[in-house]
Amino acid sequence: MGQQQNMGRLLLAIGLLMLAFAVKGWLVAPPSAPVTVKAGQFDTGRAVARLERILGDQRPHPVDTSANDAVRNRLIGELRAIGLRPEIREATDCRANPRARVVSCSHVRNVVASIGPAAGPRLLLNAHYDSTPAGPGAADDGIGVATLLEVAGQLRAKPPVRPVTFLFNEGEEYGLNGASAFARHDPLAPSVDSLINIESRGVSGAATMFETNAPNGPAIAAYARATRRPNANSISTDMAALIPNTTDVQVFKEKGWMTLSYAIIGNETRYHSPGDTVATLDRGSAAQMGSEVLAATRAMVEAPRAEGGSRMVFTDIAGLFLIALPLLFAAALLAALLLVTLFVARQRNALGRPLLTCAAAWTGAVAAAALAATLFNLIRPGAFWRAEPLPAYLAIYAVIIVVETMILARLALTADLDRRRAAAWTLTLLLGVLASVILPGATIYFLAAPGLALAALLIMPRSGRAGATLIAAAALVQLLMFAQLLAEIEMLLVDGPLWAVAPLAALATLPVLVEVAGPIDRRFGTLMVGAAALVCVGALSIPRTTPIRPGGLTLDYLRDDVEKRADWSVSNGMTPLPAGWSRFGPWRKAELRNSTSKRWLAKAPLLPLPTPRAQVSSIVPDGNGRRITLILHRGGFDTMGLRFAKGVAVTAMGLGGDAQVIPTAAGKGFSLLRCAGRGCDGLSVELRFADRRPVKGELIGTAFALPPESAPLVAARPASHIPHYAPNSSVRIIPFTL
Repeated sequence: MGQQQNMGRLLLAIGLLMLAFAVKGWLVAPPSAPVTVKAGQFDTGRAVARLERILGDQRPHPVDTSANDAVRNRLIGELRAIGLRPEIREATDCRANPRARVVSCSHVRNVVASIGPAAGPRLLLNAHYDSTPAGPGAADDGIGVATLLEVAGQLRAKPPVRPVTFLFNEGEEYGLNGASAFARHDPLAPSVDSLINIESRGVSGAATMFETNAPNGPAIAAYARATRRPNANSISTDMAALIPNTTDVQVFKEKGWMTLSYAIIGNETRYHSPGDTVATLDRGSAAQMGSEVLAATRAMVEAPRAEGGSRMVFTDIAGLFLIALPLLFAAALLAALLLVTLFVARQRNALGRPLLTCAAAWTGAVAAAALAATLFNLIRPGAFWRAEPLPAYLAIYAVIIVVETMILARLALTADLDRRRAAAWTLTLLLGVLASVILPGATIYFLAAPGLALAALLIMPRSGRAGATLIAAAALVQLLMFAQLLAEIEMLLVDGPLWAVAPLAALATLPVLVEVAGPIDRRFGTLMVGAAALVCVGALSIPRTTPIRPGGLTLDYLRDDVEKRADWSVSNGMTPLPAGWSRFGPWRKAELRNSTSKRWLAKAPLLPLPTPRAQVSSIVPDGNGRRITLILHRGGFDTMGLRFAKGVAVTAMGLGGDAQVIPTAAGKGFSLLRCAGRGCDGLSVELRFADRRPVKGELIGTAFALPPESAPLVAARPASHIPHYAPNSSVRIIPFTL
């Protein structure tokens, strides 16, 4: 009878854990847009209507193109209708990427409008109005443009006590050139002391405050004062400094401005694609973004910027409230919790086999999840879950729970519940310390629940009921906080790897499963494994695409004059090619030269394409090296680049007299100077080399269109797939020597 009761408790716990993982997305979902809007509130309908007028026919409008001219003219019209007097600030900018040996150049036209006094510390609100060549950019960054216009209208009704400037910059998508031009040359930049930036990596999801300046104390204080529905955590701000994605904040951080940067990241399948339209932009996301930015603007206008400040760690809890602590205090508290918990665990003989078994349960669950993800990829290559991510992640969670349960069942045979509890929470704190060393922002996640658990362990001998209540509360708090973080990780890592959620998920479930772990008979174990297998089979059966989440398939024509060959190239995450495409092959998996990105390639005819040129204007000795000035000519392409192989000693690239030094942190890969838009024709650029040896390079021209010969392939692309991250393009590579 006792074993049956234990099996019932275990079955109930597993069911509740799977339910929690299934509904965790609610924790990070934006509220619905309000039906009625009161005076002084953000009007989502009005903001979206402005965006529709600005985007017009919703064609792509990359930097320095006639399409972006049209968008800019309509944007200026909307600003004037609000009652502002916008100005256009033109500049040609070249900017070095600090993480790669790439310098990006374009001619930008920033639109600037201000409200409030002419002098004083200035608050800057920033969004970019250019799009990628692949799509209309209704979310990226139309949501920012629409938000800034509505906020400007609200401030017109009640002018701020200090100057507020709205910057609609151009060229963010190509290389942050608009932000760079403002920071380096705009006369208003020296008076700015605070920044609100708006970005997007999808078309839905909560408005997340994901990036700040350092130290972030004043910024987090301002955010805490302003937020109505917080969605922020210090892990995301740590990750923003590590991931390759960049925003305008990367430029502005060099100025030391107090910064709050917001973004939505839901449904990345439409990001940088033709699917990023006004119709697909989630109105709840737009409403939350607008309301949060409007509140932050008012808070930052009314309260002067505080100087100094410490580094804070922080997180919201289900969008209800924000917890923030100084990092040093949080780290000290974490260390104290670990030391006391280790002492208690030692007193209860939990540091030997119980701790090792808990560690084995966690490690085994993570390893099993990684193995399951590997098998998934062998059975269905590519990110098959992108259309419906939840079933695939639920399969991973099911594997974790089953493996963890079965290993913990062994622990139940050799250790009582008190020792198992102490071991599980000791392991949680040990892993928390390790995570906090790697990502200091994680510290905030290992204080509340372990603190409750420690209190439970201490009072359990005197009051079993109170201790049990506290231990249950600790397990639930940890599950809630980790489930919310897992929901955000799933959105961020839309392409996987699936197993990346496993370490956190296994830690979220451990305290719950320890409470109900017990001997498992063979029949029940078989039932658990079978249920997990069934969930995995269901996940493997989900469709690759849905109308809401289309598949990505970008087709390119590549003419390589270096190797005297041409190929059709398909970028689709290396998923199987559509049915019937074998007639265009044979297709092979290959990496493009100077790239680690794999694509499908098939032989294509050598077709006539325009010819980009880089005319040598001067070659001047420069110490032991030389300085070469070139005049660029696109030759009809939309963009052009000059690429040098790894090992070529390029030290700086950019505008004549203002070449950008290649940062040491950029590594030793290939070097690339690229230029986009009409301003490239006749542009004088400078290259600096560390020695005087002749060097070979490549001119790369890219046109955002395919040759007529591609028509059969384009027609064969399924309607469920769209270009993603880049448009269909024609590329020509031409060798040259300097």
